[in-house]
Amino acid sequence: MAEHAVQAVQAAHGEAEEGSHDFVIIEHGVHHVDSSKKQIWRVFFIMLIITILEFILALTPGLRRTVFDPNGILPNTTVVAIFLGLTVLKAFYIVGYFMHLKMERINMIYTILLPLLFILYLVALLMMEGTHFLR
Repeated sequence: MAEHAVQAVQAAHGEAEEGSHDFVIIEHGVHHVDSSKKQIWRVFFIMLIITILEFILALTPGLRRTVFDPNGILPNTTVVAIFLGLTVLKAFYIVGYFMHLKMERINMIYTILLPLLFILYLVALLMMEGTHFLR
């Protein structure tokens, strides 16, 4: 068994003997370790920055203008919209890099945006129906 592996490697490099098997081992999925590590760290820091921004938006006093804090800098709806945008961006990174869909953009879009659109549609319907009885 080991002889066949040695012969295969020799055949791949053109060092095979006469009469040996001439098949070539094709290696799939070989990665450059350095580029994979750099990519993992890059994604980690991007997601860390997004998470820090989400915490800043959620926990900074005086940032949101609400009923309890009318002197806030930004309207509450703007802060919520920014927060949701950052959350969707983080979801794209999670699906793209950890579920390995970054090269399949259309599948990634369907995986994230279609459920999000259905949820927003459901929320809109519930809000319309919730105020129906108040009229």
